[in-house]
Amino acid sequence: MNGYLAAAVAVLIAASYPVATRAALTGSFSPQELVTLRFGVGALLFLPYLVMHFRGISRQAWLRGVPLTLFQGAGVGALVICGLQFAPASHQAALGPGVVPAWVALLGFLVFARRPPARIVVGAGLCAVGVLALTLSSGASENLAALAGDAMFLAASALAALYVLQLRNWGLSAIQAAAIVTVYSAAVVVPWYLWSSSEPLWRVTPRELVWQIVWQGVLTACVSLVALNHAVSRLGAERTSALVALVPVLSAMLAAAFLGETPSAAEIAAILAVSLGVSISAFRGYGGRPASTNASMSRAA
Repeated sequence: MNGYLAAAVAVLIAASYPVATRAALTGSFSPQELVTLRFGVGALLFLPYLVMHFRGISRQAWLRGVPLTLFQGAGVGALVICGLQFAPASHQAALGPGVVPAWVALLGFLVFARRPPARIVVGAGLCAVGVLALTLSSGASENLAALAGDAMFLAASALAALYVLQLRNWGLSAIQAAAIVTVYSAAVVVPWYLWSSSEPLWRVTPRELVWQIVWQGVLTACVSLVALNHAVSRLGAERTSALVALVPVLSAMLAAAFLGETPSAAEIAAILAVSLGVSISAFRGYGGRPASTNASMSRAA
């Protein structure tokens, strides 16, 4: 597959996911049902990979999958899906993947002593301006529910940034980590759903159920990851990351077209600021450099 085609697939799935999820939440599905579909179906798809590569996965990798599950698995999935009950899909796209580079720069400096280059700081600053504008827009309209959703999206993107930083430090491959995290998440959310749910999933129409199985478990949990990895291998991390800047804008357009969520002028400006910030951040040297050798060694130990 061509690298740009793979990147386009990953970007379209990332932009469409909040729209499809919000449509489900305002329709027939509860948050816990969507979380269960996302990780339950994803785990079924990743299990063959884990079985085939079981001997090649170290005990350390299995143990490191536990905190990674909080950073990018059930923890993030629940925050995003619950947040979409309250805030528009365009907010999730901007405050989710849109601000991860800003979180990576900030947490990389505070937690891992990495000094980000000047362009990273500028890009993160623009992302922060966009975040502030979105939250002020929700506050100005006295939409406290949207503010709660925005807070959940920001918390989820912070956890995702920790996932990126830890994945880089620990040296796990993206597919290996995703498979372990998805299976661990399913081991938590599926029993929880079976214990707490009072209504069966099949109460919804077969068409709705199949649609969400495809979106939550197949496209989001598996296809987007494979497409993104392929794009990075063909185009490089910097060029692929720059294309991710399209996600907030595309998601806002899709939300307006399919959900009737037309953003205000302030929200449009905020989304564009976030997209510009991601574009500026996406260049070689994204991870920064260690602030000091001693600090890096002490943290690694």
